[in-house]
Amino acid sequence: MDLTAQYEQMLGALLPRGPAWDGYDPLLLGFAPVMSRAHLSADALMLETDPRSVTELIDRYESISGLPDNCTPAGSQTLQQRRQRLDAKINLVGGINETFYRAQLDALGYEAATITRYPKSSFTSNSTCTDSLYSDEWRYYWRVNIPESTQISSMTCISNCTDSIRTWGETVVECVLNKLAPSHTFLIFLYTE
Repeated sequence: MDLTAQYEQMLGALLPRGPAWDGYDPLLLGFAPVMSRAHLSADALMLETDPRSVTELIDRYESISGLPDNCTPAGSQTLQQRRQRLDAKINLVGGINETFYRAQLDALGYEAATITRYPKSSFTSNSTCTDSLYSDEWRYYWRVNIPESTQISSMTCISNCTDSIRTWGETVVECVLNKLAPSHTFLIFLYTE
């Protein structure tokens, strides 16, 4: 039974008993579709509470959470990109560990990206042959490895002579992670092919 028919039945059941009342009153039949649409709108509104499925209220959510910010790329974004950025910003729990940054990468749509941390100690005369050659300051560096699915574009014959020979990078993820990175660390992005 569809929703409109259910509302017709419920409204008919609210009428007082007796021969004067007809279950097929035009007033009741007119209210049922309106109530059915209101019911469906309320169901759709429940989806609007989740930033991963928001559609109609996305502009309001973005203004409340301070988006778009300086990490938002120029031009237009798809609805899915806006949702991902909103989800990453609203559900930000906080932390300075690898799990926190891994969750941010996942929320921004980079599930295949990995994080590399450099050893906390440097190579000494007592180190084994397979130890890293990093100096002490490398313990403040960490790297995000982003797979080949990212935007890598090369200069073509129709490019301007002032264009770069090759450009790459995901400006949104770089900006967001640089904002969230601890101030004493240095973040490197590696785009693999």
